[in-house]
Amino acid sequence: MACLIISTPDGKRGILELNKPIVTIGRGNANDLVLNDASVSRFHCVVKQQEDGTVVIADRGSTNGVRLNGKTIDQDVVIQNGDVANIGLFTIRFESVDDVAFEVRKVEIPAALDRIIRQSQRSFSPANFDTPTGSTEDMIEQIKQLEREKYLLTVLYDAGKAIHSKRSVEGIADQAMSLAFRIEGVERGFIMLLDEKGTSTATEVRYREAQPGEQPQIILSQAVLERIKRELQPILISDVSGDERFKTSESMKMAGLRSAMCAPLVGSQRLLGILYADNLQKSDAFTQDELNVFSLLASQAAAAIDNVLAYKHIANQAVQRSALERFLAPQVVEMIAADPENIKLGGINQKVSVLFADIRDFTSISESMPPDKVLEILNEFFTRVTDVIFDHGGTLDKYIGDCVMALFGAPIAKGNDAASSVRAAIEIQRLMTELNRDCKQRKWPALEVGIGINTGTVTAGNIGSLRRLDYTAVGDTVNVAARLMAEADGGQILISESTARDLDSTFKVGGRKPVMLKGKSAPVPVLSVRWMEPKAATVTQKLRR
Repeated sequence: MACLIISTPDGKRGILELNKPIVTIGRGNANDLVLNDASVSRFHCVVKQQEDGTVVIADRGSTNGVRLNGKTIDQDVVIQNGDVANIGLFTIRFESVDDVAFEVRKVEIPAALDRIIRQSQRSFSPANFDTPTGSTEDMIEQIKQLEREKYLLTVLYDAGKAIHSKRSVEGIADQAMSLAFRIEGVERGFIMLLDEKGTSTATEVRYREAQPGEQPQIILSQAVLERIKRELQPILISDVSGDERFKTSESMKMAGLRSAMCAPLVGSQRLLGILYADNLQKSDAFTQDELNVFSLLASQAAAAIDNVLAYKHIANQAVQRSALERFLAPQVVEMIAADPENIKLGGINQKVSVLFADIRDFTSISESMPPDKVLEILNEFFTRVTDVIFDHGGTLDKYIGDCVMALFGAPIAKGNDAASSVRAAIEIQRLMTELNRDCKQRKWPALEVGIGINTGTVTAGNIGSLRRLDYTAVGDTVNVAARLMAEADGGQILISESTARDLDSTFKVGGRKPVMLKGKSAPVPVLSVRWMEPKAATVTQKLRR
């Protein structure tokens, strides 16, 4: 088994099995091993398993390079068991070991331990106690009390396990009532849940045993409800007819109950509800011990419900955030979350730079390939290009076949959107050059991308129907960008004059003969971005040959 042992800058360690011919390493999310640090390039290097069983590591145009056993590599290098590579701030050690058979044994409980358990179970038997001074009746009563306390502790122990195993509010409520019926004297009960406004939800009264005929209605007195809301303390009612706290409550007298327990379900932020249990026959059905256990049961139920509600809230936020992150750069998502009022949606005119990137001749290429391989290539292309767009503050508008459309400047303008779009285009082209270096081993065709960028005013916002809305941009600026992309050869970046005017002198831009674009009455000036470095140009020329 060949694997990589990864050590992070903060001392954490991880392992990655080399279970495919090529493992890509870099900062981008499309890599097999993602090293999320600025010291690592988006597509930094690859580890390849050759047909003869050797493993090699190769730099892929990274900024900081790859150091293997202390030396910087500039070509494919075979790595051996124990070799150490430094990639940015990360250390990666290569290991190749034979599979080892592991013997698995079952755990056996010693007979002595079983004997101890049986003895502990008999510890509450009267025969195991030395008779103290006093009557036998007192001793028996003490033993009954100990057994009763043991039973109540067992209920609490079971509650801790059972309630927190539930993952829904309904499941927790049902489990809490089942546990409440294990308290001696509880004949019926319910959980009343309160929403954020304090309004109670529908409740179902449950009975310890099936009850024939019509049963007295449970009417939770407003006096009890208000007292619990105000004090957030459990209430024990031994005899409603003689309880001074509720002598004015007609509803409780109408319900016909004699003894009851109420406990608040207190969450971290608010009162979540009330746990209620009663007995219609006995006036002193519950003692302080039962109330204590009942109250702790309510506390555990409240904590479990609070966790479920918090998880749902976080999950909903995560779903909303995930939806945004599918189309917007992470920093744009952060800005929206921090100041949503600043986001202008719903169809407004604003200046943007529109980028289209399309794989040249992909339709004819894909005709000779199985569908799963076509999808594999497209998914790799889209994932890596989207990472580049996001890293430069762009917004993914849509995928169109084998083409990507992105916006720079919507929904939030940053002031350097044209420059960001061109930088993203340059990085896409360089990324394709590096990916193509391994295309033969991946059994992929060499891919070339044509890119077109135009800058101008668009109408951006939610466009569609009431049943489905998409955030996008429309207008002549978008149409021109798409047609520039159609004019671009593989490896070219064509931009409009309006985009070039927003660039500084660090960009190398050359003029071209004006192009007649569909929908235009006169030729349109077009410029080409010179992005290739000498090394990259040589590689691209070799691939084309």
